Amino acid sequence: MNLTAVVMTLLELQTDPMVSIETKKAIAQSGNLPGTGNKERLAAAATVRAAYQASILIANNRPQHTINALSKEILTFKCDVEAGLSVHSMSQFPSSYHAILDKGRYPIYLLVQNVIEKTKPRDLAPILVKIVEIMLFCIDTDQFKTRTLGELVPSLTKNPLIDYCATTQQVAVGSNEGLVHVFDIRSSKCTPLHAHNAATTAVSLAANGRTLVTYSEREGKVSIWQSSSGLLSLMSPGPLKLVRTVDSLGVVKPGTYTKTPVFKWDAPRLITLYTADGNKKSFAV
Repeated sequence: MNLTAVVMTLLELQTDPMVSIETKKAIAQSGNLPGTGNKERLAAAATVRAAYQASILIANNRPQHTINALSKEILTFKCDVEAGLSVHSMSQFPSSYHAILDKGRYPIYLLVQNVIEKTKPRDLAPILVKIVEIMLFCIDTDQFKTRTLGELVPSLTKNPLIDYCATTQQVAVGSNEGLVHVFDIRSSKCTPLHAHNAATTAVSLAANGRTLVTYSEREGKVSIWQSSSGLLSLMSPGPLKLVRTVDSLGVVKPGTYTKTPVFKWDAPRLITLYTADGNKKSFAV
């Protein structure tokens, strides 16, 4: 079975313009169809619901395959757009799903949001960076002017591997490879940082976006990153550079404890790490 083709076909069915965003949202939240409307609109809504439920069933059973398939197609779409191709011209390619991706941003958003909510955190970790890439593709960047990532995708920011800075509109995402990817929403650029030699466990951005703190429990190390400061970097800090590491935390074997490691900012330049074994350690940054 070609999973990509199936998922894309189901997403295309959910782009029917006869069905409003409000109806699609209601279908995703409760599964209910509108109580009133002409037969044609009700039939269209029923098709959207069936397609949504089928796509959810596939995504919940094969989350990594679904996310990888979407990520690959979106990457191709973005590369072609950057190359100057129009969505119409791209859609003429026999194997192109560009028109579906362009029209199906909201159905994709609903699908991936369900994956986030239904998938266990340890199963999300390998695909978390791709999930953030997909969600940023689906969300209109203008929404970040008045709303935070936590408001737009509440389930996403509950993960300790993700943090968002509203001041600079940046998202930091840790990965199993020890990398931390910093997404700049304004420029649509992503900068990977080699933070650890083992899986990243938690990340946190300072309120001004100029400091990033990362932690790997397998490595027993905290890395502190900072960007340039000054008048020119008030709204757009420069590249993050590693300024200090703390290696004396002790290695914690994943799965040994039930608590989730988290960072908490106690002051603008003071942060505390609460580890899985119940200990805590504060760092001046």
